[in-house]
Amino acid sequence: MTDDDAEAASPLDVVLAFNEAWNAHDLDAVMALVADDCAFESARPGANGDRLEGHDSLRAAWAPGFARASGTFAFEETILAGDRVVQLWRFGDGDDAVRGVDVLRVRDGQIVEKLGYVKVR
Repeated sequence: MTDDDAEAASPLDVVLAFNEAWNAHDLDAVMALVADDCAFESARPGANGDRLEGHDSLRAAWAPGFARASGTFAFEETILAGDRVVQLWRFGDGDDAVRGVDVLRVRDGQIVEKLGYVKVR
């Protein structure tokens, strides 16, 4: 996505591109869609999850999972609400599947916040 594309991209376009890059296990493409000051709250562990802020922290946290390149997210529903996108998702199959919700906020064509919540068995 070029700078001109980023300015014209809706929050939904940005999040859909992020999802595609994530499921393709393309960390560089994912990071290009994330603002330098992005805050990420993991869906796990614990009730509050881990909170990370900034490109370096996010890349370090996400790189091991991308290196393993295992699994993809299936998005069950995507809801646009102003500068936020809410997504219901499923990761995995059968009894091993995990379901959750992400709330993402987009500013100037980049994700600035990604808050994850997951169902617990």
